[in-house]
Amino acid sequence: MKKQCEKQKIAFFFKQWGTWGGDGIKRNKKENGALLNDKLYREYPNLKKSM
Repeated sequence: MKKQCEKQKIAFFFKQWGTWGGDGIKRNKKENGALLNDKLYREYPNLKKSM
């Protein structure tokens, strides 16, 4: 998904891992966290107001 967003030049927001973490281990999703490749991705689209 990250590469697809980069290709389309759109924002990428990775909220968190689910029950299965990126390492393939099942645990509480809060324990799995929100790191993707050791980085937090919290990008938002630029919203332009039109009046």
